Amino acid sequence: MKSIRTTAVFAAALLTFSACEDKIELDLPEGETLLVVEGWISNEPGPHHVKLSFTAPYFEAADPPPATGADVTLSDSEGEVFLLEETAPGVYTFPDSGRVGRSYILDISLPDGEQYTTAPELLRAPVPILDIYWEVDPDGPSEFLEQDEDQIYAVLIDTFEPPGRGDNYRWRVIVNGRFKNDPFDIAVTNDDFVDGSMIVGFSPINELFREGDTVTVVQQRISRHALEFLQLVQQQTAFVGSPFDTPPAPIRGNVNNLSNPDKRALGFFGAVGSDRATVVAGID
Repeated sequence: MKSIRTTAVFAAALLTFSACEDKIELDLPEGETLLVVEGWISNEPGPHHVKLSFTAPYFEAADPPPATGADVTLSDSEGEVFLLEETAPGVYTFPDSGRVGRSYILDISLPDGEQYTTAPELLRAPVPILDIYWEVDPDGPSEFLEQDEDQIYAVLIDTFEPPGRGDNYRWRVIVNGRFKNDPFDIAVTNDDFVDGSMIVGFSPINELFREGDTVTVVQQRISRHALEFLQLVQQQTAFVGSPFDTPPAPIRGNVNNLSNPDKRALGFFGAVGSDRATVVAGID
């Protein structure tokens, strides 16, 4: 009887506390709304797109609102100026390719009168991919990467790093027509340890592929500022989840607010020299 009475008392207590439950609305500060710029221009055929949006409150479930109705111009170091067309809400399009050896600046004028500009980005000559090929990985698929038994093909490239320290690189991978865009897919480095070297059998992505997968590797020569920006993006998105993580913070790019220097902007606009090569895994 003692256990039954104890259970009854505990149940009554739960009912009492449940009846007294109040809904608490937290009035959290939303913070200031900031402009976010995302875009790259390369020597590859256009179109190239610049996406403008605004930051949204942390607990907002909807996508960040696009920055529509802006005047966006692209100018180069030779004095040419191009007005970008808004082809979708917040998406501004440059239809042509960039030119190697020219520096590019993006200027943005929002409908409220705020003016932004980016730091100059030099479009460097691309470093070519000399060969791309596949090999069967003797270790097979990785359980850590949640791959299946059909994923046995590694895609490798050969390239030559030009002499002269100070080059920086990014590799992007397209699988069956779709870019891999997860934080762990950010692959960047500098030439500190490979300057002037032939690089053979390099895999720009830690993944194996199935027979018949069409894999394109895009090798991009980027600026030092772009390298540092992408490294910070990866640190704050991919390498998280442990007690030793650095505190999250807004990642400053190369966008400056001319109207109010104290009000920062986020994102990055870069110029890259690109070369690409394609292989079909498992097929000669």
